[in-house]
Order: sequence, then structure tokens, then C-alpha cells
Amino acid sequence: MRLPISMLCVSAMLAVTPVAAEPAVPPQREPSGTDLAMEGLNKLMLGLQQLVEELPRYDLPEITENGDIIIRRIDPGRIPEAPRIPGDPADPDGGVDL
Repeated sequence: MRLPISMLCVSAMLAVTPVAAEPAVPPQREPSGTDLAMEGLNKLMLGLQQLVEELPRYDLPEITENGDIIIRRIDPGRIPEAPRIPGDPADPDGGVDL
């Protein structure tokens, strides 16, 4: 009889002793639709930027005296020229005659 009473006392003592509390973790909020949309747009813009950087770039077309059209590939490090506007007074050639 002593064994069941002592076991009962030990189990009662264990039930009464406080349990060490786990550190409180703040609940994580679920991202809103706006947050998810902005994250998606940022990833889309980065992907488009990488696509444009990887595409080969070409210089402005040139028309030779024979009427041939030459389109040269430019170096990736070189900045392309601004497009010429036909009839622009700042253009010494006066644009392209067709």
C-alpha cells in the first residue's frame, strides 16, 4: 500500500510544480495582397532587366551610297547613339533621304 500512496504523492507534486514557459514568439502576420503583388512586381522587373541586358544590341542602321542597309552589333560596354530625327537642324547630314 505504501507504493501506490508514494506514487500518488509524487504524481501530485509533479502536477503542482510550474512548467518552464517557452519564450513568447510574436505571431507572424500573413502578408497582405498588396505585399504579395509588390514582391511579384519587383521580381518581374528584375527578370525583365536581366532579359534586356542579355539581348544583343545593335547600332543605328546605316545606308551606304549603294543603298545597302548595314546594321552593326554594338559592344555591350558601349552606349548606343541617340536616334537621329530626319530634318533635325542639329544633325549636320540633315537626316536620311529616302
